[in-house]
Amino acid sequence: MYLNAFACIVLLGALGPLAHAWTRDLQATNVISNLQVPYNRTVVGGDPLGQLPLNDSRLQRTVQGLAPEQVHLTYVSDTQVTVSWATGASNSTAASINGNFLSKSTVPASYVQYSKARSTYTYNATSLPSTNTFYTQIYNFSNANPALNYSSPIFHHVTLQNLTSNTLYYYKVGDPQYGMSQQFNFTSAPAVGNTSYPFVLGVVADIGLTPNTTVTVQHLADANPQVWTLIGDLTYADDMQTNGTTTEGNGSSTYSYVPSPEGTYQPWWDMWYRYMQDAILSSVPFLPQHGNHEIEAQYLGVDIAGLDNGLQFQSYVARNPTPHNQSGSSNPLYYSVNVGPAHMIYLTSYDDFSITSPQYQWLVNDLATFNRKTTPWLVATFHAPWYSSYVNHYKENECMRLAMEDVLYNNGVDIVLNGHCHEYERSNPVYNFTVNECGAVHITMGDGGNIEGLNKVFADSPGQCPAPNATTAKSQPGGYCPTYVYDGQFCATSQPAWSAFREPAYGHGILTFENSTHALWQWNRNLDNENVNMDAVYVIRQLSCSNKASFALSAAPTTAGNATATAG
Repeated sequence: MYLNAFACIVLLGALGPLAHAWTRDLQATNVISNLQVPYNRTVVGGDPLGQLPLNDSRLQRTVQGLAPEQVHLTYVSDTQVTVSWATGASNSTAASINGNFLSKSTVPASYVQYSKARSTYTYNATSLPSTNTFYTQIYNFSNANPALNYSSPIFHHVTLQNLTSNTLYYYKVGDPQYGMSQQFNFTSAPAVGNTSYPFVLGVVADIGLTPNTTVTVQHLADANPQVWTLIGDLTYADDMQTNGTTTEGNGSSTYSYVPSPEGTYQPWWDMWYRYMQDAILSSVPFLPQHGNHEIEAQYLGVDIAGLDNGLQFQSYVARNPTPHNQSGSSNPLYYSVNVGPAHMIYLTSYDDFSITSPQYQWLVNDLATFNRKTTPWLVATFHAPWYSSYVNHYKENECMRLAMEDVLYNNGVDIVLNGHCHEYERSNPVYNFTVNECGAVHITMGDGGNIEGLNKVFADSPGQCPAPNATTAKSQPGGYCPTYVYDGQFCATSQPAWSAFREPAYGHGILTFENSTHALWQWNRNLDNENVNMDAVYVIRQLSCSNKASFALSAAPTTAGNATATAG
């Protein structure tokens, strides 16, 4: 643990409940909570011995004909939510795909009936057929079985407008001619602005669909986030052969891994959304992010950066209508939103991020419109972390850090959320590998439950530092950017000063914005089917930093504990 005068970490009752009363005391104290979350669901699961079985009842298509399924909510703004669903069964066929499929007269219309009262629908929303999406996954490698080519269901996307903030709504989706869904409900997000406190954001990444996934998601749902985000690697369909055979082991060092497109089982996406519909997606608005497992290139060879003319990221893009247009982005792989008291930026590790790239220029323009008096908190997300002390993926995204860290630091980003590395790690406020009170707190959450298992080896362990050229990812632009920041060495020889807490365990995170300067971060792990609050710390915006806008604290923090973390 690293402590200094400006960056002190005080753990908030690491294994105990939490209470609301502020302290800067570094003494460890036990506190009793009125924030304790009742984790009262029956949780079935454990270490991922494999994917959930293909015949699991929660993964099956239970609707008939063109009735809706795979219902999920995407956050757009405090008054807008996009409702998405699928109609029709997916198909595996060697036949060519009809390019006019979406314009067929048999395609159901897109309706959402909704109301603030149960079962009495006073509002109706619809969308044009042009908003429907559909994709194919074609396997062109030499030994492919064309009978396993995949054509998706039709995905419908209807945006509900003029919602009342922080209000319970009931809704159904579908087309009355072909069938409406069961009734669902959700609570709209609180109003954007510097009065939306406390605001609770759920955070997971690298989730997959294993027994441990079910534990993570049930604990996350029980924590009652107002909005949640998944920082990439949703389904791990590309860890499966085209016939549904799983090709990954349980964290073994000898994976029989087959990269895309040989190893992608697209029906797994449909199964994932069926499970997640009832678990959380139909009831809590979602902010999507992508990772390397969403690339799913439809050809052999090295993955190309970005969408690659529709040959990459097709399932992710078709199923997840990111609000990129609303933030001035022409690319669904990067966008921004205002949510509660935070401006959240979604960047991509898998498209060009150089200073001349469209992504970089969009980022600069987006930051120029950011108003900290309206949304005091600035949060950035991208899949592959810049700061991780584990061997797996060590410094893999260093090229992106070298290109973009300065612009994020200069604009005062407070928190960075990542996945990719299958473990948990939280940094002290850091900039350029140096603890800096004006830097961001980086949190790696690649521990959602995926089939590949946990990464358990630190790069600073004796004999474990990887060779620099072993850390280049084939799926990221920028190539090879080794840096030697530890007294001229590639790796540290002990836990780096910037690394505040690290543990290889499955879990989820809860980020509670208490006011304009204090946010409570909690990491909860899934040990023995129990939700354990293992790491809890305040992230404190230092208004004395030149990269922060200085304005008064909106309200006194109310949570008590025995730790703080100053963050830029």
